[in-house]
Amino acid sequence: MRIPLQPPRTALARKICAQMKAYFADPRTRFDLPLAPGGTQHQQRVWRALQRIAPGKPRTYGELARTLKSAPRAVGGACRANPIPIVVPCHRVVAANGAGGFMGATRGRAMDIKHWLLAHEATD
Repeated sequence: MRIPLQPPRTALARKICAQMKAYFADPRTRFDLPLAPGGTQHQQRVWRALQRIAPGKPRTYGELARTLKSAPRAVGGACRANPIPIVVPCHRVVAANGAGGFMGATRGRAMDIKHWLLAHEATD
């Protein structure tokens, strides 16, 4: 069953839609949204760090962990718990020997999305 698209009904929804559309047209678009995702202090630190990773410049879990004085698995856990993928770009964190995971998966549709996002951001 297909559900028809609905126009955004609030000013915030319009802002989100406009910024997402801009991102898909140009991956260098910076999101400017009032974010307040709930999470632990560690998750919050990781999510803030994710927002500082430039499009087309992925970092490894280990690199990010060293920057945050954390552990790669803890960074991966925070990425997995990220409630706002794309806006908080957890797809920009990869394993040292490959893509790693995305949205709690290491294969299938989630990984197809991660590969697409990384390819989208790699274009100039």
